[in-house]
Amino acid sequence: MADFVSLWDVVQDIQLTDQPDQITWKWTANGEYTSKSAYSAQFLGSYRNFHGQYIWKAESEGKHKFFAWLLVQSKILTADKLMSRHWPCNPVCSLCNHEQETAAHLVLHCHFARQIWDKLADWSEHLVTPPQPGIRIVDWWQKELVQLPNKTRKTKAGLMMYCASNLWKERNRRVFEQTTKNLAEVMQEIKLEVNTRILAVQGQSYPST
Repeated sequence: MADFVSLWDVVQDIQLTDQPDQITWKWTANGEYTSKSAYSAQFLGSYRNFHGQYIWKAESEGKHKFFAWLLVQSKILTADKLMSRHWPCNPVCSLCNHEQETAAHLVLHCHFARQIWDKLADWSEHLVTPPQPGIRIVDWWQKELVQLPNKTRKTKAGLMMYCASNLWKERNRRVFEQTTKNLAEVMQEIKLEVNTRILAVQGQSYPST
């Protein structure tokens, strides 16, 4: 009886006519099928839209932009991704040795990562701010950059990339080389990369302290 009532609620507003039935394609405005719309429909819900130009126009090198492109889509091969493919790995974050390793944890929320973001905030005179607890990577990326002037956005996006990529590099050092850099050393790596690029492009740099 409950199923009947539910069905009645669905169909009671439908008006039947003597016109022949028509098939309408829901993925185009005019209701007509196209191969392009069918191809696009395969990916609905499989990814999130974000401003890719924030990555490609950032003040950083190509390798950092490519890393950021993967990172914002959570495509870097962190432990959670490896386990989903049944690849052997240590599931625990190598930076804090406490939480399960995911892209968001490793780059934004790990205790080690948060201390690096705090240091970068001080060094950049708070152009870059520490990520909010629990925020997703794509939301963090959009929120930090969306309302900035063009020049400021490019600079800030570059700093965010340098920080994130050096956290990834430190993770890989610990996983593959069994070597470790401390907070000050990782921060120095970030400063070195930022200043090397700025010196090459503008002939000036951020202060080293």
